[in-house]
Amino acid sequence: MMRSTAEMPAEILEWQVRLRRFTMEERAGSPHAGVAPLLVVRNPGVGPGVSAHGIICGLLPRPDTLAAKTREFRAIYEDERTKGTRAIYDRGIVYLKDYYHSAADFDRDSITTLLPVDAPAVAALRLDPSCALVFYVFELEATAEVARYRCVQMSCRAELHATGPIYDNVWWHNTLFHGMVDDHLVVRFRHERSDVTAWGGFTPLV
Repeated sequence: MMRSTAEMPAEILEWQVRLRRFTMEERAGSPHAGVAPLLVVRNPGVGPGVSAHGIICGLLPRPDTLAAKTREFRAIYEDERTKGTRAIYDRGIVYLKDYYHSAADFDRDSITTLLPVDAPAVAALRLDPSCALVFYVFELEATAEVARYRCVQMSCRAELHATGPIYDNVWWHNTLFHGMVDDHLVVRFRHERSDVTAWGGFTPLV
């Protein structure tokens, strides 16, 4: 039976947006552990029946701004491509410092990633789209509040996009920092529930 999706808890989406702005301002775009969850998929015959895969996740803009933001990503690439990859990257960082301004600008029920079409995680999701994103941040001495200790499991249902507006948005965003890639698809993780898992717990976030 198809399970219903639900909006991410406000504190999770706000954390993700603030963390991305922090990485643009303080780390020149270098990903923080908080945007690199483990993707846990069902994998019968492997260990306990699941496997975990490290990914970098992204956020989608609100549906009503999706096409416009995609055009802006593409315009940055096309304006700077004759100057080289560094110029594209630097312009992208400047743009994203403002882009990650408010959680209200982003889709409240999904997180995305871009993966090779033949990745084992993709094969598992084709068989069973039920999965989890496990965020594990253990910087107890982090000076920035946004980067401090946090353990959350987000239960999701995956959609695979090889074409279309969601694919285009994630693909052009990725192109600013990693160049054009072939034979990839976008996984859209539709949020179902989030739970705090610190110290062996499992407490719902609402």
